[in-house]
Amino acid sequence: MNHFQTFYNMKTGVVDLSARTAEVTPLDRERLPTCFGGAVVNRTLLKEYGDALVFGTGALTGSFAPASSLLVATFKSPLFDHVCHVPFMLRTGPDMKFSGLDFLVIKGAAPELSVLYVNQGIVNVIPSEHLRHLSVSDAVTALKRESLPVRSAILTGTAADRKIPHAAASVGVTGSLDKAGLASRMAAKNLKGIVFAGMGGLPFRKDHPDIGKALIQRISSGKHGKTGGFVSVLKGLDGGKEASKPLRGLTIKNMACYHCPSPCMSYVKFARHEPSLLLLDHEGWIALSRKVGEHVFPVYRSCLQGGLDPAGVAQRMPEGGGITEWLLDPEKMLPEAGKDRISMAPPEASDVAVKHHALFGGGIPPILPGDLWEKRVGLAMILGVCPLFLLRFPEITDMDLLRFISQDEVALSTLEENLTSLINAVAANG
Repeated sequence: MNHFQTFYNMKTGVVDLSARTAEVTPLDRERLPTCFGGAVVNRTLLKEYGDALVFGTGALTGSFAPASSLLVATFKSPLFDHVCHVPFMLRTGPDMKFSGLDFLVIKGAAPELSVLYVNQGIVNVIPSEHLRHLSVSDAVTALKRESLPVRSAILTGTAADRKIPHAAASVGVTGSLDKAGLASRMAAKNLKGIVFAGMGGLPFRKDHPDIGKALIQRISSGKHGKTGGFVSVLKGLDGGKEASKPLRGLTIKNMACYHCPSPCMSYVKFARHEPSLLLLDHEGWIALSRKVGEHVFPVYRSCLQGGLDPAGVAQRMPEGGGITEWLLDPEKMLPEAGKDRISMAPPEASDVAVKHHALFGGGIPPILPGDLWEKRVGLAMILGVCPLFLLRFPEITDMDLLRFISQDEVALSTLEENLTSLINAVAANG
C-alpha cells in the first residue's frame, strides 16, 4: 500500500529555461514508499536532470503536522562545489504544494531575465527583464502590480544581478537561510524568482487536526515549550546573548511559520520612521552584530534589500569603519564573482560543523550537538517539517511524525526503518 499519495499532488514540474518551456509530469508512485520525499527525491531528480535546480516538498509539507512549512532547494553549490540542500520556511512549502506541484526541476538558462509562476499545477515562464537591478522589496511590489495572485515568492536581489558571491535567495522581503549560493545559481540561469499562487489544498485524513493538536499540546506543556521568538533561540547559540543586547527595550512581535505553535522569528521596530524588520537568520544576526555592533539594524536591513547573506557580509566586512559606505551600497564593498570563495569549514571543524556549513546550506543553527543535530535536520529535510522546530523540540520522535502518514503499526515499523536509512543517506551524500 502506498501511504504517500494523499500527501502529494503527484506532479513534478520540469522547466527548460533555455527553450522557455514547462511541462508537468506524473510523480513516480513507486519512488515515494522508499524515498518519502523532500531532499531524498530532490537528490534523485538532480541526478536525472544534471545541471539543474530542484525544489521539493516532503510528505508532511502543508499538512496538520506542527511546523509543516518546509520547501527544500537542492543544487550544486558554487561556493562549496558539491550538492547542498537549503531549507525555505514560512509558507513556501505549503504554497508550492497548494499551487499544484510537489517538485520543480529547473534546467537550462533563460535568454532573458525570467520569473516562474506556479498556479493550479501549471508553470509559466514570464519574461521579467524589468525586474533586473531592483531591490527585493521593489521586485515584490512590481510583481504584485502585475495582478498575479502571490502567496509566496522566492526572489533574488541586486546582489545576484551583480554576481556577488554572497548573494542569497529571499522569501519575499524576509531573507532566508540560503548560505550556499542558491541566488548565484539562479542568476546564472537568468532566473529572478519563483512565485507561488498557493490557492489550492489537499485532502488530508480527517484525524490529522486532532493528531496535530494533541502533539502541540504535549510539547507546549514540556520544558521546551515555554519560550519563543527570535531572542529565545538566539540566547542558546554561541555569541547569541551578546547579539541579543541591541534588541532590549524594542517593540517585538513574534512570528511563526505555517502551523508552527512556537515562533522562532520576530518583527522588531528599531526606528520610528522605519518599517518593522523581520529577524529570522539567527547566525547571520550574530555574525553582523559582532562586526558592526549598534549599527546591526540598518546593515541587516540593507542585506535584506539587496539579497545578501548577512553572515557572508560580516565575513568580508573590514574591521572598524566603513559603516556609511555599507549603508549606501553594501554590494560594492564585496568582491566580484570569481574573486572570493568561502571555505567549507575551518580545518579543525567537526564533521557535523562541515555538514552544518555546507551540506545543509549553513543557515540552520547548531541548537543541538553532534549527531543529534544531523539526524534532526535530516528528518526535517525529508518529511517537510521546519528543521529549527525539530531542533528546538527534541522530544518529538520520528514515530510522532510518521503517525500522520499511517496509523497501522506494522506499516509504521517499516516506515521508521526506511526513514532511518534515508536520514543517514541524506547526511552522507554531500
